[in-house]
Amino acid sequence: MEEIVIAAKKRESRGRGAAKALRREGRVPAVLYGGKEPQPLSCSQRELAAVLHGAASFSAVLTVSVEGAARKALLREAQYHPVRNELLHADFQEVSERQEISAGVPLRFAGAESAPGVKLERGIFGAIENQVLVHCRAMDLPEYIEVDVSAMKVGDSIHLSELAPPPGVRFDELARGNDPALAVIAAARKEEEKPEAAAAEEAAPAEGEQPAADSPAPAAGS
Repeated sequence: MEEIVIAAKKRESRGRGAAKALRREGRVPAVLYGGKEPQPLSCSQRELAAVLHGAASFSAVLTVSVEGAARKALLREAQYHPVRNELLHADFQEVSERQEISAGVPLRFAGAESAPGVKLERGIFGAIENQVLVHCRAMDLPEYIEVDVSAMKVGDSIHLSELAPPPGVRFDELARGNDPALAVIAAARKEEEKPEAAAAEEAAPAEGEQPAADSPAPAAGS
């Protein structure tokens, strides 16, 4: 995986006013945890947004360059404005390459379109989980974990225990005694009968039965 570098500057000013001033300059307040003291920083909003746009933004060991000093870190949290979807704040956790960490890793499902349950049985593939929590050394953290679903049939599901973890990686859920389903192929629902057809069938007379007249026939001699 290509190294991801985020340039950061030390931040002395704190508080709401200082944070707003940074954002007007196109920068985002951030904090780097893991050292003796949390280090307040600021990062380029555009640069950080580009990192967050990647699928593996929270499962990659980044290089945070603090005024030229490189620090390895995980991106732990990103806060957005609830209406404008504007990036407001980011938290990083400093790590060493051999440090044991827990992190969420994205799942990539391969072979769904060619699976018998989809291609032959017209079933619908559905992902239940899009990531799994893993425990490993920072240097062993995978960018993603591929899940082969090419043999699945309608009614099949694939569970975490069926995956082979990458070397040096453990699945946290299995260690806790859980084995969650990750994906399933379900039978497609039959197309519902159109209301017009159902109404016409209900109004049709039974076999051998005369259709009812719209109005009674006039009596003879009237």
